[in-house]
Amino acid sequence: MNRTIFVLGDSVPAPRTEDEAPMAGWGQKLDDLLVGPIEVANYARSAMTTRKYFTERFPAMLNRMKRGDIVLIGFGCVDHMIHNGTRYVPLPEYRELLRLFAAYVHQEGGIPVTVTPMARYAFSPTGEVINTLGDYPQAMREIADQLGTPLIDLNRRTTELWAEIGPMRLRQYFSWVDAGEHPLHSDGSIDSTHLNHVGAFEVARIVVTGLCNLGILDKADVDVERLMEPPVLPPVSGEFTVQAPDAALYAQPVGDAPVVTKPASGGLVGPMVKLTGVVAPGTYYLLFFEQGLYLGGTGVGSSGQWTWRRSVNWTAGEHLAQCVGLRADGCSPVLEHRFTVLTEVPPPAVSGPAEGAFAGPRPRFSGTVRPGVTKIVLMEGDVLIGATGVSDNGEWAFTHAHPWRPGTHTVDVIALFGAAESSRTSRTFRVVGIPEDSPIRVLGASRHDCGEMCEHRPFNGDW
Repeated sequence: MNRTIFVLGDSVPAPRTEDEAPMAGWGQKLDDLLVGPIEVANYARSAMTTRKYFTERFPAMLNRMKRGDIVLIGFGCVDHMIHNGTRYVPLPEYRELLRLFAAYVHQEGGIPVTVTPMARYAFSPTGEVINTLGDYPQAMREIADQLGTPLIDLNRRTTELWAEIGPMRLRQYFSWVDAGEHPLHSDGSIDSTHLNHVGAFEVARIVVTGLCNLGILDKADVDVERLMEPPVLPPVSGEFTVQAPDAALYAQPVGDAPVVTKPASGGLVGPMVKLTGVVAPGTYYLLFFEQGLYLGGTGVGSSGQWTWRRSVNWTAGEHLAQCVGLRADGCSPVLEHRFTVLTEVPPPAVSGPAEGAFAGPRPRFSGTVRPGVTKIVLMEGDVLIGATGVSDNGEWAFTHAHPWRPGTHTVDVIALFGAAESSRTSRTFRVVGIPEDSPIRVLGASRHDCGEMCEHRPFNGDW
């Protein structure tokens, strides 16, 4: 029987063109491991959340699906982004949408398979793989268990594989190239989320193996020889093969020192900070140190531009990085660049409304937070209700665009710095307003609602 494997998801499994090289999605590599009357329809697309995909792409997939087709449901790399209000999907909604995806596929005779989101290239300072996806992989596991839906735990398997490969080698699986290393990325590309073609194939092997272990595919469907090839560790990244790098710190300097353009000297940064800058002509490679300890290096683009990130996260606190350029005629002077790494964001203070206070239908939230924190988000339960910036001195304020319903509300305020979140500061207050069943609303319901700026009467109960 001819069958199709449909891939639903975000940018990680999505198909990539030659213009996007070296990036590749694991979904586009499934074909390399399949034989016989089975094809792959990769419906995954960038920036897709469960919510966005459910209405925009899912109906077209259902119209094409036949009974017996396999549908891989893989979301979570975007849904968890609390710092992006247009993409964030609360966990209860995420769970319900996963349930609905599986239900629709099952009702139409397809085979729904949930696939937890792949782990990112993120290592602690001591080399352990970091979970950057919060509770979303676990939420998918729980939904699969509740529904009895087949599950491929790609998150757990890639976490194990990344730990085995280690931070000095894993770069060879990701879309991470030095400046000047790839013709399409003259300034370099540091991507800890998306795979290259080698990495995409290895992740596809995990997925196909999972389908075989679940009994959804059998030997007649797969290229057994390729599937069973023993994994080969990728080579150590070039930055860790430099011979005697510390000798550059003590060489007689030649020419000009490198320049760091970002982050600003003395600035506040996250633990996965990227350093970027320029070097004088003739410099072809950069070496980075801290207190004389070699950290890694990067190539230089044709115009002297460069970008570099450590293979592991920086520890919290102040750092003084040293940078030396390699030239055909020697080594540049040593550049020293100071910055402070913030790994734990302190919770914000909330000055208004006061705890337990009464407020009108447009309450104003305000407070302070550590200067340098980039954003404040406000949640009611699991629902993101708003976000606001922070001034240079750490002050913030927020008023929702719509009136609040009368009654008691509890809002959690969270401070963000990059991908790091603070603990929540809760504030409970009571909104004074016209109840939903008040006669005032009935008296004002004889006409259709007008726009916000309309001053027509009668009053319908909303401000």
